[in-house]
Amino acid sequence: MPVNADKPHLWKPDIALSVDFYNNWFMQFAPLAYRDTRIATTQQVESASSETANLTNITSVLLRQHPEVLPILRMAAAPPIARDRLGNPIRSVPEL
Repeated sequence: MPVNADKPHLWKPDIALSVDFYNNWFMQFAPLAYRDTRIATTQQVESASSETANLTNITSVLLRQHPEVLPILRMAAAPPIARDRLGNPIRSVPEL
């Protein structure tokens, strides 16, 4: 039986601890380029979230004033794997 399957009251604290553990590990041991990129990306996402009122105020006026939110909105609507698929359509596979 899984450790906390019968203890839903422990799930949120357990998840929070797990996320914190991973974040601390990443920021301590990941290569510097990854850490720097993560910090920059986090700042961009926080800024886009603030500018769009947590994605509740996305208008053409806002997009003209803050075009830097567009990449964040694209990732929110189409994660990287989906974006890669759009850029590289599936080719037919030759029959064996």
